[in-house]
Amino acid sequence: MVRERGGILLRVGFVAVLGGGLMLWSHLRKPRDCTVELDLTRALPGEVVEVDLIIRRGGKLLERSDLRYGTSGAPSTLRLLVHAAPGEGDVEATLLHADGTARRTQEHVTLSAAVPARVLAR
Repeated sequence: MVRERGGILLRVGFVAVLGGGLMLWSHLRKPRDCTVELDLTRALPGEVVEVDLIIRRGGKLLERSDLRYGTSGAPSTLRLLVHAAPGEGDVEATLLHADGTARRTQEHVTLSAAVPARVLAR
């Protein structure tokens, strides 16, 4: 009788530990709102009129944003909210200038809910 009770308690304990581990694992993999900041301070005011921002992970598209600013130009820092699980990612930014030329910047970043991923446009 005591042996049966010990076996049942051991099984219940194992299932509880397994369930807790699965809940923790699913919480860590849950998508969060991560911020990507594109720093355009090297550009002159009114120089950048359009920005095409693409964020990928493992070749899979997480977010794409095509922002047009017209003659007033883009602000010095662009913030884009990405709903994804934290981890590594690739950011590609194409900047279109007022004279029609385009520059492309690619950078590998770490997406996190706590700290914004910062990309300096070159």
